[in-house]
Amino acid sequence: MNCPKCHEDIADGIGTCSACGFSFDSATQMFKSSDERGEAPSTHSTEPADGGSFRAGEILADRYRMVSLLGRGGMGEVYRADDLKLSQPVALKFLPERLVNDGAALARFHREVRVARQVSHRNVCRVYDIGEIDGRHFLSMEFIKGEELSSLLHRIGRLPNDKAIQLARQICAGLAAAHETGILHRDLKPANVMIDEHGNARITDFGLAGLAEEFKADEIGAGTPAYMSPEQIEGGELTVKSDIYSLGLVLYELFTGKQAFVAATVGELINLRRSNTSPTTPTSIVKDFDPVIEKVIDRCIQKDPSQRPSSALQVAAALPGGDPIAAALAAGETPSPEMVAAAPKEGALRPPVAIAMLAAFFVMLVAVVLVGERKLIHSYIPFERSPEVLRETARDIARRAGYSEPLDISHWFALRNDMLDYIEQNDQSPDRWDKMKAMRPSAATFRYRQSPRYLETNDGRLGPEAPPRIVPGMVDVSLDTRGELRSFRAVPPHVIDRAPTTPNEVDWSIFFTAAGLDQAEFRQAESQLTPRASYDSSIAWEGAYPENPQMPFRIEAAAFLGKAVSFQIVHSWEQPTREVATPMKTGQKVFLGSVIGLLVLAVIAGGLLTLKNMRLGRGDRRGAFRLAHFAFWTSMIRSVFFPHAHHVPTTGEFFIIMLPIIAWALLVAAFFWVVYMALEPLIRRRWPGRIISWTRLLAGDFRDPMVGRDLLIGALFGVGAVLWGPLRREVPAWLGHPPNAPYGPGFGWLEAGSFLSFLGDRLLNGLLVCIVTLFVILILSLILRRAWLAFVIGGAIGTVLLFSSGRDQSVIDLVFIAIGVAVFTIFPLWRYGLLAAVSSFGLFNALIDLPITTNFTAWYASIFLMYLALLVALAVYGFYTSLAGQKPFAGKFLEE
Repeated sequence: MNCPKCHEDIADGIGTCSACGFSFDSATQMFKSSDERGEAPSTHSTEPADGGSFRAGEILADRYRMVSLLGRGGMGEVYRADDLKLSQPVALKFLPERLVNDGAALARFHREVRVARQVSHRNVCRVYDIGEIDGRHFLSMEFIKGEELSSLLHRIGRLPNDKAIQLARQICAGLAAAHETGILHRDLKPANVMIDEHGNARITDFGLAGLAEEFKADEIGAGTPAYMSPEQIEGGELTVKSDIYSLGLVLYELFTGKQAFVAATVGELINLRRSNTSPTTPTSIVKDFDPVIEKVIDRCIQKDPSQRPSSALQVAAALPGGDPIAAALAAGETPSPEMVAAAPKEGALRPPVAIAMLAAFFVMLVAVVLVGERKLIHSYIPFERSPEVLRETARDIARRAGYSEPLDISHWFALRNDMLDYIEQNDQSPDRWDKMKAMRPSAATFRYRQSPRYLETNDGRLGPEAPPRIVPGMVDVSLDTRGELRSFRAVPPHVIDRAPTTPNEVDWSIFFTAAGLDQAEFRQAESQLTPRASYDSSIAWEGAYPENPQMPFRIEAAAFLGKAVSFQIVHSWEQPTREVATPMKTGQKVFLGSVIGLLVLAVIAGGLLTLKNMRLGRGDRRGAFRLAHFAFWTSMIRSVFFPHAHHVPTTGEFFIIMLPIIAWALLVAAFFWVVYMALEPLIRRRWPGRIISWTRLLAGDFRDPMVGRDLLIGALFGVGAVLWGPLRREVPAWLGHPPNAPYGPGFGWLEAGSFLSFLGDRLLNGLLVCIVTLFVILILSLILRRAWLAFVIGGAIGTVLLFSSGRDQSVIDLVFIAIGVAVFTIFPLWRYGLLAAVSSFGLFNALIDLPITTNFTAWYASIFLMYLALLVALAVYGFYTSLAGQKPFAGKFLEE
């Protein structure tokens, strides 16, 4: 055997070279694991003896001084030389003399330079330039002081496991860098991998490499038969997976110290390869061989390219100590839910970053409070009286109208959208919405109902017509938020016990006074509307509010047997809805149809995918059950405490709970279960990083730093989205257009008693929107084969839906909606995943429906303060959890 340093002959069994003193023990020591020898590996230079075309010391092109021949192969000779111009060692590769006149070889040689210069990676040998001397073409490249991997394995056999894994990862990284630029190596083997003086792997010799689309038919079979893929041997199409096959054989030799395929001659080797013979299993060569590594190698050397890993990085990730998610993907498998939850992706934030994010959240939250108090729609409506005061006012009107004390009462708030539409269409002034603050009546209505029987409905929710007004003595009173009467309706008795009356027998001043009007200021007119209740006389008046005489209105009233059954103030914006249905705008039709279509698509596609996943044993059943369980109880709470919900102590209440409430909750739970069972395996297979924190939260790991990080990030984006809304409303006014209509809050959520229902509603809405959005984007990605394009189109669909459903439909509004959807929904979903998107959308959807105020003595401030405290607690929880035990104000904080 020869000394690797001076190449003198050494007798077998001798551990030290007598010529130069090189120790084989020291060479072996270099590649022991760091745990075994306590230091990082290093290597020694291997310089073959001369015997090439150039003498040592010869100077070429007035620049390169030849030192020694490093090696020769089918594509040329390689020399070590000194670059006198740059004063650094280089390697010069010369095309063999026999190929000087070979045009194809020369073209391939030029291509090597062109191709190899595109790859810049620490695990790839750098190629510098190309030159010519006396008709001999050469290229200059980085000189690597070290030894070929093939030589090293021949000398010392297989390497320690941790060192082999380190080199394997580096080979994968270098190969991936070449593949990333579209380059195939085509001749990957241990002889083309150098181990440099620092013990790192460097891929060399791109003499057969090139762009996949540039290969000609006569070049397909070029390479080294022992390491060629089956398709390369047969002259088939070469792809990245062809290099993956060669990589598998290199790893086989790296971890076992033996070649996978060995034969006496090249012909026998080719015949062996074409016979589809599989190499000996690594476990037959090495005792206690790591089964994970064996599985990786086995997947790489599959004869069918479709069964191999799709990239070198996936191979690296599949090695022990790598990312388990990527390992499963590299093995062609879908990572399990437990594997996703246990992914090593770090989630902890550095204290300065976490503190900055929390501070930004509080700053934006303060801005939301200050802006929302002045720009949300409730700030344009005078909520001067509490619901309790309004309720007693309405009850007193019914009492003075002659109706007895009720057994059951209920009340709620509603927004007059017809009034907003009227203002938007008929007033183009810059302060058109500010006028609402003094307008009579206000844009919100307080609805009061009382009955001598329990107010029972089929679903437990009250409305203007639920239950129908058929019970004698039922009274329906509408007040504006100042407590002024807008309408009064009552059900007369069924039994007539006296003669008909005239309208003048009723004291209508009671109702004029309740409405804040002077009856003397109104002139009597012919009645034009038919009351909804039975009546024997009717009357009408015309007039206007003293402060707004240019906007007249009518008052329609009716009586039965001397008692008022109807008193209604009719304004110009109110339509006779009993005869003419409220028209639906085209955009609203598009929105409603699209939402229904998406939900039907989710159910149908989700059902089919769920059946397939169940049949194949896929799907996170435990996670789906937990999500369905959460959806069921959240829906139950939402229904029980809904603002219009009304529960009475009757036997019918039992059926209401059993059918509408429980049945609906079961339907919601089933929907989430089906969609999640369909969606989760596909996401876990393609985008597992986007559900890591979600999976951990669903598994109950509430203290995981990634969960905290995504909650905090979502809160930050959600508050930012709320601030984006007022800006979107004000920009048209800055450009000279009438300002858009103010939005929010949902008037059903004004009272503190609906807090739990409000919370459940926002949680379910956030989950529904984000999960269905992710589902649609995933389906798009399967169709389009581009994840980024699917997210773009998904954002466009969301933009169109929001734009079509809105009151304002200008180009400015479209731009703001598109930016808002992209920044505050699609980006968190793309960059941070499902949990951050749910947190962002849920918080945004809640804040825009809350009565934001700094007047904490206002009657509606309680629900805002409760939810505000919950938001702050969520952000603080996310902040501390994301730190993963780090002290937020440690001594190094200021230094960082």
